[in-house]
Amino acid sequence: MSSIIQVKMEELNALPATKIVENEGVQAKFIQMYNAIWGTDKGEQMYHKEVFNFQKLLRDNPDVGTSSKMSLYGCFLDIAVNGLTLDQTGHPLCYILSRNCKTGYKNEHGNDVYEKRAYVSVTGYGELTMRMRAGQIKYADNPVVVYEGDHFKASLVNGVKNIEYEAQCPRTSTKVIAAFIRIVRNDNSVDYQWLMQGDIERLKHYSEKANSKWNEQTRRRELGNANALYTSNNGGIDPGFLENKMIKHAFDAYPKVRTGKYTIMATDQEEEEIIDYGIVEDANIAQEDPNIPFGEEKQLTAPEPVSVNVSKADEEEGF
Repeated sequence: MSSIIQVKMEELNALPATKIVENEGVQAKFIQMYNAIWGTDKGEQMYHKEVFNFQKLLRDNPDVGTSSKMSLYGCFLDIAVNGLTLDQTGHPLCYILSRNCKTGYKNEHGNDVYEKRAYVSVTGYGELTMRMRAGQIKYADNPVVVYEGDHFKASLVNGVKNIEYEAQCPRTSTKVIAAFIRIVRNDNSVDYQWLMQGDIERLKHYSEKANSKWNEQTRRRELGNANALYTSNNGGIDPGFLENKMIKHAFDAYPKVRTGKYTIMATDQEEEEIIDYGIVEDANIAQEDPNIPFGEEKQLTAPEPVSVNVSKADEEEGF
């Protein structure tokens, strides 16, 4: 039976954001979770590596450091849960970002109370890594971006997808018209996924909807601006940005992969699972419940001190 590890929230709240990960309880919890989930003894090595990455990320993006201490703590433990790294060299696997979320409480005027919460955003390359580790696929080639003038033909014959592609050299246009990716399944069968111009426009519209704002004058929600990378390439989509989108949306029809509670992926989210974050709450302070998705309200009940451990059953379940 693993020993109980307690992390007191009032202690974390008293620390600067960059020092949260240096707390002894946080260190022990990260190492315990990493070793239990991944069946390894590399937890301590990974802990020290991710402390450096976490602190560097907050120094480079101090706005994220103003997020709630609970969410920053949860994000750090999610690195252990997801088995990824915050290393930003090469093709980053994930980032830590922040956004304003409803707490589920009302102020004295009856308005919703919001707070800034951090979350782990998994990139396409991170999702690819997680799916390979989960045994869903053997590997996938790097996405291919198709430009105007290239020979490109996507087909489906007797249920089998196929791509014909030949790049025009030298290129006569920088206009991006499509992208595709080749995936090799564990049985060595090949799957192709692609995004055409219509798909890119659809994703751009989703970005506009995500950035929509309420207009007090018209009393209606109006579309916002899409991510600038949709138009940064002479009015078209940035090729590197499209590569990342291609990886993410290639797996829309694939089984879900496990993620931590403070992790967000572009594809379907993992069903709600109970992740042990080992928190012992201050009885006088109402803390957010990590098992409630961002933006959803919770019941106003008096919090109770919590003491949680990674038990033998937890280890058998992968937690």
